[in-house]
Amino acid sequence: MNNRGFRYEKVKTFLSICIIQKRIFFRDMIFDTIVIGKGLIGAAAAKYLSSPKNKVALIGPDEPRNPDKAMVFASHYDQGRIQRIIGTDEVWTKLNLTSARQYQSIEKQSGITFHNQDGCLYVNPRGVDEYLSNAAQQAQQAGISYTPFKTAKEITSFFPGFIFPASSEGLFETAPSGSINPRLLIKAQLKLLQQNKGVVINDMAIKIEYEKNMFTVTTGENKTYFSGKILLCPGAFINFFPLTEKKLDLDLKSETVLLAEVTEDEAKRLSNLPSLLYEIETANYRNIYLIKPLQYPDGKFYLKMGCNLPGDIHFDTLAEVQDWFRKGNSDAHLPVLKEALISIMPSLQAKNFITGRCMVSYTRHRKEYIGEIENDGLFVACGGNGYSAMCADAIGKIAARVVLQGSFPPEFSEASFAPVFTK
Repeated sequence: MNNRGFRYEKVKTFLSICIIQKRIFFRDMIFDTIVIGKGLIGAAAAKYLSSPKNKVALIGPDEPRNPDKAMVFASHYDQGRIQRIIGTDEVWTKLNLTSARQYQSIEKQSGITFHNQDGCLYVNPRGVDEYLSNAAQQAQQAGISYTPFKTAKEITSFFPGFIFPASSEGLFETAPSGSINPRLLIKAQLKLLQQNKGVVINDMAIKIEYEKNMFTVTTGENKTYFSGKILLCPGAFINFFPLTEKKLDLDLKSETVLLAEVTEDEAKRLSNLPSLLYEIETANYRNIYLIKPLQYPDGKFYLKMGCNLPGDIHFDTLAEVQDWFRKGNSDAHLPVLKEALISIMPSLQAKNFITGRCMVSYTRHRKEYIGEIENDGLFVACGGNGYSAMCADAIGKIAARVVLQGSFPPEFSEASFAPVFTK
């Protein structure tokens, strides 16, 4: 073979390799289903969708190291979220119970522990309210038990770490109520997703296009992925990017939390403290939630408390949300939050107090939006209403079933989760 022929064979071989590599590369960009949003619901849904017969990708950014450079944020950047079973109605109760029943299996399969079973205490300082009136029926239907309290004295005899007005009534749920670590729960779900051969893509979906029965997803890193089905789980940010033609009806509200730093000894003293939901209403704050001291990534122990405040912000634009997470003046609420905490835990020995910023997305009917929207194959699961962390696994499972089978589980009504759009 002369030199000219030799060079031709080398070029032909090189081109063949390039074509093969391109096909492999292109094949790796095509999925049966793509889930957008790597939060609690998206991670759960992707896990339930994934199987050897269903090639699944989950696209979403990791927790940002530098908030000033982040485009989107999430409220699951946290160590503790309340877990209860008796919800505000039958739907939330079923979702909570369904999720909690899966925790042991998820922990065992992933090797990651995220569930604290310390129980959950509900208290209303004004006495019996609608929630307490309906608790017996909710508990009976769900097959769970709880301890009712008719006086504040009864409550503090069980939980001396708290102080409540004499007129208070409440109830206490034992395990599996307590709290979950949302960071670790997502980590566990991602591990199971990858065990099922699912793909996790650390990127942000910024645009979806639909043509010829195929969705094209473009990401912030200018990558392109293709899929026959898309499940949108980007939480409060769904309306801020061209992901849907119609916008979902969502009310986005700021949330400020107080982190009370305590010593390890103080954390041990309060180690049996249950999670608390306290339905107090004052001119300065209302609806307190509290979780016992837990160790955070910085190695310190913090008791977490949050509540609704008159100064909470309702957001309309992406810029407003970004400004809140990056440099919002959450410290302006510090005196009020400290006052609220000390009123119910006067014996707390705290070294320091800091505030944190998060956000809640409310739907029109106060249930998660789950269903198919617009183009054939585009689905949504978002709108937590402040409750979804404790039942995200169940919500993700329902959403996965809707994507795969086109139907809801028989114990849930499609109408309960129907997506509502702005006019």
